[in-house]
Order: sequence, then C-alpha cells, then structure tokens
Amino acid sequence: MEAARRAGARRVGGALTRLRATRQWRDRALAVPAVGVLALLFGGAVAGMLKTSLVPLGADGLSGATLDNWRALLGDPAFVDALLFSLRVTVLVTAASALLAVALAVALRGRGLAIRSLAALPVPVPHLLVAVAAVLWLGPGGLADRLLGGLPVTLVRDDAGVGIVLVYVFRETPFLVVLMLAAMGRGLEERTEAAAVLGASPGQRARWVLWPTIRGPLVVGSIIVAAFVLGAFEVPLAVGPSYPPTLATFAFEATQGNVLAGEGLAAATLLLTSTVAIALALAAVRFARDVEGR
Repeated sequence: MEAARRAGARRVGGALTRLRATRQWRDRALAVPAVGVLALLFGGAVAGMLKTSLVPLGADGLSGATLDNWRALLGDPAFVDALLFSLRVTVLVTAASALLAVALAVALRGRGLAIRSLAALPVPVPHLLVAVAAVLWLGPGGLADRLLGGLPVTLVRDDAGVGIVLVYVFRETPFLVVLMLAAMGRGLEERTEAAAVLGASPGQRARWVLWPTIRGPLVVGSIIVAAFVLGAFEVPLAVGPSYPPTLATFAFEATQGNVLAGEGLAAATLLLTSTVAIALALAAVRFARDVEGR
C-alpha cells in the first residue's frame, strides 16, 4: 500500500510539473507577437540612432563610420550639465511621485469609486497641457502672480528645475496610485485582517502584507515614470530653465544649429538616454516579478 501511495504521489507530482511547464510555454508563445513587434520597433530605432551617431550624413555606408560625434558629445560641458540635471530631476520626480502615491493609495483603498475616480482624473491629461497651465498660472506675470501681487518663490524657469518636478509629480502620482489600487483588491483586506487576528502590529501588517502587494506595481510604475522623464522634452521646454537643459532638450537643440553635425550629436545623446532607461529597468526586474512582489 505504501509503495502504491508513493507511486501515485510521483505520478501526481509529474503531472503537475508537466502542467506548469505547458502553461509556461503557452504564456511565452502568447508573448512572442508582442515581443517581436517591440523588438522590431525599438530595435530598429536603436539601430538607426547608432548608425546616425557613427556615420555622418552623406557618408558612403559604414565605411565612413567615425567616433567624432561621440568625442564631441562627451567633451561638451553642456552635455555633462544636461546629464547631471536630467538625473537629478528624474530621481526627484520618481521618489516624490512614489512616496506621494503610496500615501494616497493607502488613504484611498477603503474609499468609494467616486473618490477613486476623482484621484485618477489627471492620468489622461497630456503633460504639455499641464505644463502650459503651470506657465499661465505660476509663471512670471501669470494669473497667480497678478492676483497675489507676486509669488514668494520662482516655480517656472527656475534654475533648479522646480517647475519641471512639480508638473511631473502632479501628473505621475495619480498614475502610480491607479496601479497600486488595482493591486489592492479584496485579497489584501483579507490578508490584513488575518494578520491582525494573529497579533501583527500595524507596522508589521504594512511590512508583511501591504508592501509585498504594492511593491510590484510601484516599482514597475516608477520605472515607467523614470524612463519617461529622461526621454521627454515638452515639459522642460515649457517650464524648465534655459540652462542647464535636460538630455532630451539638449538633443532637440543640437539639431537647431548645424543640421549635419547636430543629428549625430542628437542621436548619440538619445542612445545614451535609452541605455540609462534600459539599465534602470534591468536593475529593478528582481523587485517587480509579479504584483505580490515575489
């Protein structure tokens, strides 16, 4: 009897293993079309940027490849300032948006649908529209400046990029809140109640129940926010300082002077920006495997 039970257990275990393997292969097969399209579009764009950064316009194929654009870029003090400024703005926006989003998501998880919908209203609003509204209201000579007789601080065109940070935080915080609220379903409430019954303190419930639930969407959303802030240029152009530029505005302005040399510099800049965004995603993969944080 014991041998029969062991044999049955082995058969059941083998069947479950084969079922899991079949599901994994099925999930991978379903993801192939999307991954293929993404690789084609993104890979083609990266290949085009790499060629433009190495081969000057009018050169005869790859035989005319040169590192002149990269030498000029890395030796340009304006590029170094743009890189440091972009990284600082990205870190501030991502950190502030994530912290505010966690606080708002925790506060809203027990609220009704109407209040949650109001909190999500800024999500579909274009970034440029928010930037223009910030200029009209908070810029020098804007509506708030006229009504109050002057603002105590400079928010638009500030050298530290305060306006850029505020616009992005206002726009990206609700996006992260929506992602976390989607993960805070009834299962979270049940696990929280079970932990409370077992004697877990509020801090322990937050660390053992809440954080594993929201870590995945929070990290994934923060990656998206950081990558977008690094690559977008409309908000810095609208509310940012004239100097230093962000990496995106540096690339944009490089093409406004000398078109032939500017395209190579812009391509090299955008290629570096893409590399930084990919590095951020790879560094955070282990923290965002699924919505439970495992």
